[in-house]
Amino acid sequence: MSKLLEIFKNNIAFDITEYLDLGTFSDFQKKAVDDATFILKENIVGEVKIFGGNLKKNEAKLKELEKKAEEELKKDTYKDSKKEMKEFLKEYLKVLPKFIETTVWAVIPVKEMPWVDIVFRSVPRIIMDKKKADLLDNAFAYYGEIKCIISRTTLYGKMKDAKPLFAPLMGELDMAGYKLDEDQKVPKPKIYPYITKVIEALDAVTTKSHLAKYHEGYQRHGEPICDFFMKDEELLKAMDKLTSGFESKRLSSDLAICGIALPLSADQTTLMLVTDESKDSGKYTKCFEGFIRFSAACCEAPSSRKTDSAAQAAQMTQAAQSQMPASGPGVGGLVRPPGQPGPQQAQPGGTVSTPGGQELKVWTSEELADDAQKRGAGGVPSGMAHWSEEELSKMASERGSGVPEGMEVWTEEDLAELSKKRQGGALNIPEWKADQDMAECTKCGYGLRKGWDECPICNTPVGAKSTPEPSKEPSEKPSADTPPETSQPSEEKKDE
Repeated sequence: MSKLLEIFKNNIAFDITEYLDLGTFSDFQKKAVDDATFILKENIVGEVKIFGGNLKKNEAKLKELEKKAEEELKKDTYKDSKKEMKEFLKEYLKVLPKFIETTVWAVIPVKEMPWVDIVFRSVPRIIMDKKKADLLDNAFAYYGEIKCIISRTTLYGKMKDAKPLFAPLMGELDMAGYKLDEDQKVPKPKIYPYITKVIEALDAVTTKSHLAKYHEGYQRHGEPICDFFMKDEELLKAMDKLTSGFESKRLSSDLAICGIALPLSADQTTLMLVTDESKDSGKYTKCFEGFIRFSAACCEAPSSRKTDSAAQAAQMTQAAQSQMPASGPGVGGLVRPPGQPGPQQAQPGGTVSTPGGQELKVWTSEELADDAQKRGAGGVPSGMAHWSEEELSKMASERGSGVPEGMEVWTEEDLAELSKKRQGGALNIPEWKADQDMAECTKCGYGLRKGWDECPICNTPVGAKSTPEPSKEPSEKPSADTPPETSQPSEEKKDE
């Protein structure tokens, strides 16, 4: 039945953005924004833009939705559960106006933070329980972009009978088919439907399965950036104060995700989002503390690729963290105590002040160049040996040929002679010459030593004249003076 209800809601396509109105909000919406921005009071620069759900803005649209829902119920998809679906529609339309009136989001421009803007929004949810619709209006979220990109999407979640953990998302976030237009220039935190899908994805079974697998299959460690977060005790303490979906009893499962760091490759930034479902009065302080510490840790993570201003943003975040109240609402948030300097700010006179109040010397590029000239020799420190172009040329000529002493050198003639010797093969074998002291046999040419009477090979007496015997077989190759014999047909040829 729950799956059928989800299909029904998707098909009628209720769009809350059609009811959001800038500058018009109810008492609930105003109080939520006031409580959410109180902790940022001294760090807000410019106007806070508040968009509140306003039923009067588009009452005609809501009536069109009712007609569309009634037409949807006529489809065969719901014929086996038409009675239950009519009850659901009745309850759904009854609670929908309240859903609109509890929806609010605010864009908060801030200074001395890793984000240009912080966005706050309520996260109301319509829950169907035993054929009755109910509205949960206690959930909210802080989110924004930090100016660095982390190595992997990272989830923060809690589970029953186990400590909370940071876990990697292995793959893409389940956005239920939502496609973001990459060509639009609006920053992603200000695209309301996109953030809605990100928050819904945290409850998706596919997303929560990554948390469970990392806990059970990988024994909660192995991904470098998650290991880095798990070693940050202050971060773990701050995130542990968040109230997740299973702690608020909204979810029936034993685990829930309440934080995500999502790298946006196209923008070279990371979307940070933290949610809370607590009902106590200090929930905004706790949630914002987790949000700022999580963002700072991402800026400081070794695997994050920082933009030009990311390092400065991390320093600013650390300064803001040092001023974070331990707990409780209405503590003054990030208000800086009188006389305490803020993050590094350039002061007149070529100095910079650190968050701890220490003044450091600052040099301009012109001052550095002037100091180099004062050192002389083109900026070479005194006492260090150096050579001019003339000295280097002179040393090169003194070395002569430039060949190190004792190294064998070949001339062009030597190389030509070696080449000739190698023409007959790789070995340089000397030409054979006959021994002048030995006579040769007049018949076979064998070398005869002194004192021999006859040749040991052919028994020819030493000194005998050569009388070559006539050859019995014709030579295989005729001489150049003898014409080749005319071939005669063989006997076999004649018989044929």
